[in-house]
Order: sequence, then C-alpha cells, then structure tokens
Amino acid sequence: MSLTFPASFADGNEFPASLDESTRVALEVAAVQHAFEDGMLTDAWQLAWSMEPRLVETGRWQEVLVTQKVALTAALRLGDRLLEGQARLALGRACLEVGDHRRAGHHLAEGTSILRTLGVPLD
Repeated sequence: MSLTFPASFADGNEFPASLDESTRVALEVAAVQHAFEDGMLTDAWQLAWSMEPRLVETGRWQEVLVTQKVALTAALRLGDRLLEGQARLALGRACLEVGDHRRAGHHLAEGTSILRTLGVPLD
C-alpha cells in the first residue's frame, strides 16, 4: 500500500495551510509509520529525522517518541550505525522530557558511544 497525495501536496511538498497543526502533525507521523511498514526504511528514517526539530520546538514529545522509535528500528534494520546513533540521541532526549529516565539514560549512552566510535563530533 502506498500513499497517494493530491496534486497540491505533491507539487508543494506541504500540507495545505487550512489544516490545523494537530492534524498536520498526525498526518506526518502516519507518513513515517506508513513508510516504515511499506519497507521504505531510509525514507521512514529521513522523514522522522526531518520532523524532529519542529516537534521538539513545539513540545510534541509523544510524537518525537513515536517517530524516533520508528527511526531507530529502521536504522537497526538497515544496519546503519550513524543513523542508529542519531536516532538514539533524539529518542533519549525525548525520553528525558517525558520523565522516562531509565530509557533516556540507555539511549543517550548508546547513541553517544556509537557516534564517538564513528568519529562524529557531539555538540
């Protein structure tokens, strides 16, 4: 099953301005999940990663958790350690925000370790 968007979506790569923010975010989260379910692992990871800054900025931590769990699973299936490290850090930060300190610590430690091993500078 694949998503079919009206021409206005495909042309501008944006949802219409008439959609409220909650609906827009719900559709974007669904697109991440759908891409993953269709086996488009790289696309699912990229969609999740591109949404993360805006979701963080607007405090949508549950949506960050959902999309970054998908991103992490996609990265693991792809065997891509860089993507895994980045997804773990984002997931860890979201876990901190919702008070899940045990999972946050695990993901932050794993993500940091992976990225350091790969020589990725951490800000």
